[in-house]
Amino acid sequence: MSDNGASSIPPQTFVECGICKGNANISWFCKNCPTSLCDACATTHRTTKQYKSHTIVERTYTVLRLFGPAKIAEQCEFHPEKDISSYCNECDAPCCISCLVQNHQRHEISTIEDKYLDAERRLNVYYKQLDTDVRPTLEEMEDQAREDVKEDNFMVEKVINNINEFRKDFIQNFNRSCDDLITEVNQISKKTTEAFGGIEKSKKMIDSLKKEIEEKIERGKLDIIKYQPPKLESLIPTIKRRKKVDISFEPSMKILEVMKESVGKIKFKEIEREEMHRSTMLRSVHVQILHSFDSEIGVTSMTTSGNNMAWVMYYGSPTMYLYNNEGKAVRSVTVEGSEGINDMAITQSGEMIVTCEDKKVRCVSVNGKVSTMIDTAPFVCEGVCVTDKQEIVVCMSGEDDKNHVAVYSSDGRSKVREIRGRDGQGKHLITDPFRVVQNGQYLCVVNHSSNVVCVDERDNVRWVYDGKQAKLEESFGPWGICVDEYNNLLVTDNNNHCVHYIDREGGLIQVILTQEQTGLQYHWGICVDDDTGHVWVGNPFKNVVIAKYLK
Repeated sequence: MSDNGASSIPPQTFVECGICKGNANISWFCKNCPTSLCDACATTHRTTKQYKSHTIVERTYTVLRLFGPAKIAEQCEFHPEKDISSYCNECDAPCCISCLVQNHQRHEISTIEDKYLDAERRLNVYYKQLDTDVRPTLEEMEDQAREDVKEDNFMVEKVINNINEFRKDFIQNFNRSCDDLITEVNQISKKTTEAFGGIEKSKKMIDSLKKEIEEKIERGKLDIIKYQPPKLESLIPTIKRRKKVDISFEPSMKILEVMKESVGKIKFKEIEREEMHRSTMLRSVHVQILHSFDSEIGVTSMTTSGNNMAWVMYYGSPTMYLYNNEGKAVRSVTVEGSEGINDMAITQSGEMIVTCEDKKVRCVSVNGKVSTMIDTAPFVCEGVCVTDKQEIVVCMSGEDDKNHVAVYSSDGRSKVREIRGRDGQGKHLITDPFRVVQNGQYLCVVNHSSNVVCVDERDNVRWVYDGKQAKLEESFGPWGICVDEYNNLLVTDNNNHCVHYIDREGGLIQVILTQEQTGLQYHWGICVDDDTGHVWVGNPFKNVVIAKYLK
């Protein structure tokens, strides 16, 4: 903390150094230049002779408001001779002094510096989320796509191998069929070939007989007289002449069609892969129970104070207890005359704004002094939160059709506006406001045991979450609500004994911290410690569980 309590701007932002134009560790600001500086350039700036008289301070929102870019005026579009000094929230337009008088009287007005700082805070969060949320999501989707491609390639390779194996068998069978045709042709000509062989045999026999007769004649008359040659008819083979043979080969003209039918077909069925929903992918959710303990009182509401500690409140008790993550009560505050505490929020300066059963909103100072800020009668004041502008937002219930969420100034002396959540048809959707949190530029309101309604600064409904996405056995019974550092919401479900983890657009990411995981029955109070990323959940039976829920 510095500069009258203004918190430092995170050094890793979208802002670049005014000297080296880098964007690493932009932690300093020169009031004289004026410009933002990184650590290295700030050191050089301090030691350079011509800049020794310059004042270099920690870069905070207060410093930027006084010396930063907001100091550089811009001219009004309608009154070029005038500088822009304000911003009309109702008209969503920058204004000069003349514009305010002419067109924006009684409108909700912010200074241009506050509007600038608010926009820069949102952009800082957005910039951070590009690396913490969007990039990991894309990388996870890319990894999944690579796995899908790898799986598909393996399947394709397998099919191609099967086709080649079939090709090999098909060619072998085709060659075998052609060989059978050739054999058949050879068998057709075999008989003619055999007949030709019989003639040759007879001719050889004739030559042998002639030689034998010549030998007999040479030996003498007696041999000739005794010699009886075979009959001539036996020397001529019996050969039956066949009709003329006409052998031809007629290939099938439909061989291509036959081959297509014989080879087969590729069957393609698209496999339904698991949908990679961006909200689900934004954060990898895995519940790990870190610690559990029993509190002094039941837990109807919880508020983190950072540093691994959280405040616990209960309807019937006027005393709040501050517990550390080991389950030890390190401090307690009693709000006398409150008849019990409903909810509590902590301001930027450390004061506690407490809603009480006696229809009063009280402030507990840092030194423990209690004072009444707002009398909400006839309404019961339920949930409370403090916005970035330090406005106090209170849930007002108990008057049926008059129920609403009231926004008060930081000192509680004036009501700035009422919020009832108008939908597109002008119907009010905030009917039984029970808990409320700020989520960026929006307010998210729990209608008791009904739904969660998100509204913008003009009271227009952005979305409604009714728990149906979770498809649980019992109807949605929302009770406690909180926002984590990624602007996602955690809502306790009293009916189903679990927590709904919802993205900033009202989509269910996952049901977590179930009864099976935590051992809790009935989930009421909940808060998230942004310093550690741990979530605290409690129930009316004095049971508290601390868990890690993000990888």
